[in-house]
Amino acid sequence: MKPRLDRGVLVAIEGIDGVGKTTQSIRLVERLQALGFDTVRFFEPTHETQEAALLGQKLQQSTHEASTETLELFLADRRYDVEEHIMPALFAKRLVVMDRYFLSTAAYQSNRLSWQEILDMNREIAPEPDITFIINWPAATAIDLIKSRNRGATAFENEQTLLLIKERYLEIAREDFGNYVVVDKIADEEDVCDEILDSLLKHLQEHGLVEYTV
Repeated sequence: MKPRLDRGVLVAIEGIDGVGKTTQSIRLVERLQALGFDTVRFFEPTHETQEAALLGQKLQQSTHEASTETLELFLADRRYDVEEHIMPALFAKRLVVMDRYFLSTAAYQSNRLSWQEILDMNREIAPEPDITFIINWPAATAIDLIKSRNRGATAFENEQTLLLIKERYLEIAREDFGNYVVVDKIADEEDVCDEILDSLLKHLQEHGLVEYTV
């Protein structure tokens, strides 16, 4: 049986730094492709725009703080990603998996603006995910993984800051109208992927977004 989507489906993998978003997004795409879904993965920032390059420089600064300028860079890079990658894939009825998306911007950049305002700004330029998975691991566990990468930590990669952002993610999941699934830390990374895949397949079935052909 081969799955066929009724329309393009957008999935976002979110969470604080060090919870394995990239690992899980790659594994999810591999599992979906093995099941026959036409699946593609994108990540943000894109590394393809001048704005993304400037973001990379800013986020590596030990004194960096959320600012209007940084937010504008995220929005500009996201406009490019939507136009060049996300919307073409959705129009082609593909299943799109995002390694970070606009929820991340709201969680990390809400300082002078509220997360509600930042989400509103993003929703004006970017499509809403059908489902967003928030990997909810302890900040101390995330810090251990960050240290194992053997590279310099960014301004956001300390336990106190990650605790604050982690709580912001959970607040958004409770109070915002988006479709969020919080995935708490469980036995191992394969179990996390199993939970994400099972929840996604259930969502597709319950909303009539997939049918199977011989």
